[in-house]
Amino acid sequence: MRSRLFHYASLLMLCFLSRSSAAMAAPRLPVRAVNLGGWLVTEGWILPSLFDGIPNNDLLDGTQLQFKSVTQNAYVAAENGGGAGLVANRPQASGWETFKLWRINQVTFNFKVFGNQFVGVKSDGSLVATAAAPGRSETFRLVRSPGDQYRMRIMAPNGLFLQANKDASLTADYGQRTSWGDDDPSVFVVTRVTGLQGEYQICNGYGTTKATPILRNHWSTYIVEADFRFISESGLTAVRIPVGWWIANDPRPPAPYVGGSLKTLDKAFKWAE
Repeated sequence: MRSRLFHYASLLMLCFLSRSSAAMAAPRLPVRAVNLGGWLVTEGWILPSLFDGIPNNDLLDGTQLQFKSVTQNAYVAAENGGGAGLVANRPQASGWETFKLWRINQVTFNFKVFGNQFVGVKSDGSLVATAAAPGRSETFRLVRSPGDQYRMRIMAPNGLFLQANKDASLTADYGQRTSWGDDDPSVFVVTRVTGLQGEYQICNGYGTTKATPILRNHWSTYIVEADFRFISESGLTAVRIPVGWWIANDPRPPAPYVGGSLKTLDKAFKWAE
């Protein structure tokens, strides 16, 4: 089952710094350790520059958005939080009016609602949030205004745009061009509620091909052997290295993760000897 909470569960590797195999067997007490976070598991708050080259990097996987119709002056909501239709009649936004992105590429997404269903288009063009898993009918394209990146249109899989109707219904049947004005029922003002910046986001955002050299360069330069010498000379006796669960499948982890972090972890154990 695809888990999207943070897209990783960290394992913790504790390397004891020593000068002999005997010391490795019986580490010096008390243990004085330092955490090497942000190295083998990406954390955006530690090194946000890693994400700078991702197109639409404010719309990474797991980002939560709210959509407000410019013509109805109301937010889009999944009725009952999911399991029913979508409407555009909410004066304020909360959980039912918040949609989590599953990013397919820089402009194509699935929308997950409060009740964990996915938004989809029915054959009559109406919008519902009833799918347990996304497919073609649950795949949408976000089109941004050239003058305001948080003014967007949503293209449905039928090639038409979503529009907010006067009866508060939401339908995928608008085919006209836009001037991005407040008189266009297919235009929505988007609020970015929150986002994630982790290993899944960087691999998914760049794509595995582009993410591979970026992450491998990061692994080989962010922490080096000289850092281990400095740590030891400073009186510390251990390092704590968070690693992702996908390292168990290295060098061929499941998509979109990049292989190679296990080799770097092996170096860390050698540097700690």
